[in-house]
Amino acid sequence: MSTTLFRIAGWTYLPDFATRQALRVIHQTSSNIFHRHPPDPRTPAYALHYRLTFAAVVLCYLIYNFLDASGSITNNFYELLGVYPNSSDATLKTAFRGFARKYHPDRVGPSGEALFIEVRDAFEALKDPVVRFAYDRFGPDVLKWKECTTMREYLRRGLLSSSLYHIMTGAGLILFSAIGKPSPIAAWRYLLFLCLFASELYLLLAPSPSALSPGPFIDAAASHATILDVAFPKRIVYQHVLLLHQVFFFLSVALSRVAPVLFPSLMRGDPIVDQQIVRAMAERLGALAKTTERELSIMLDTELLAIHETPMVTSEMSTLSRPQEMLKSDIMRVLTMEMEDVVVENKLKTEVGPVKTAWDSVVDKEMRNKDQGWRLQKIPDKVPSPPETRQVKLHNRPRSLSL
Repeated sequence: MSTTLFRIAGWTYLPDFATRQALRVIHQTSSNIFHRHPPDPRTPAYALHYRLTFAAVVLCYLIYNFLDASGSITNNFYELLGVYPNSSDATLKTAFRGFARKYHPDRVGPSGEALFIEVRDAFEALKDPVVRFAYDRFGPDVLKWKECTTMREYLRRGLLSSSLYHIMTGAGLILFSAIGKPSPIAAWRYLLFLCLFASELYLLLAPSPSALSPGPFIDAAASHATILDVAFPKRIVYQHVLLLHQVFFFLSVALSRVAPVLFPSLMRGDPIVDQQIVRAMAERLGALAKTTERELSIMLDTELLAIHETPMVTSEMSTLSRPQEMLKSDIMRVLTMEMEDVVVENKLKTEVGPVKTAWDSVVDKEMRNKDQGWRLQKIPDKVPSPPETRQVKLHNRPRSLSL
């Protein structure tokens, strides 16, 4: 991760700095030898010199990154033994014996034990032609795939593992294009990504460079050497794939840095077209704002007049620019009071605290009182009213006294 960040920082700042220094040296040398004064920095000649120097600096930096990336890839099993990938089993066995005599832990000590065990395990596993075929394409990880036994299973597992890199890279390109400014460089990035994908797929599915006799799982077609095979004859497919990944990263960053400098007119676009686009967008936004304002005015008129049960107005009246002129002063006053009551009520209902608790208790008490009153309204239908009973008692008392 730190190496990637260092490379990104290098591509961001180093080409511009190196270009300025190199152009200054070139101008001084040209002035001393050919007696030509350097052009002014604000002239087209200076801009041309800067672009050419920048392209040369980026090309040299690309070559340096390519050599550094190719040298940072770890050696494979064949390189450790000092043989070629198409060596036979007998050649591998002889080379391993020589390696064991030279790097055995009894001879080099505990420091070389890990390397010896790694090479020994790889040698034992690569005796199987199927495992050797998979190792050439997917690297040392195939030695841990114990569940795979046939070439089809190895290919399926290896292709699934390789697809993760392409999925993440494609998603990154789409995200970068979505959040960034539209640029013609994006199309070239996608083209470069497709070239990487096709090259990697060809390397993984191409016939094996091994000289083994064909079997039920080994292809019999003759392999064709690629440029990477010629440049690195002792390397195998999985190392070529790792190198292609780094080259894709370098070329993508270089394309983003070189194109704005070498082709400034292509990156800026046509100013007249840009002004027309901005003007059209402003007109559309203005029309949308006017339509939204008219619709909100209509909705406001409808809601306010419905609250006070006033007659509905026609659509022509609703489209006036100032709807408040249709409302009378007394309606506005009543509406203001009602809106204040609504705001206060909503505030009491929503906020948590002693006011909310008091509000809830008052509402519950009022509901209980209404419920009790409703019950008392039904009870007098079945029970005689107390005043009638009191009158009967008063009527009978004098009668009893007279007797």
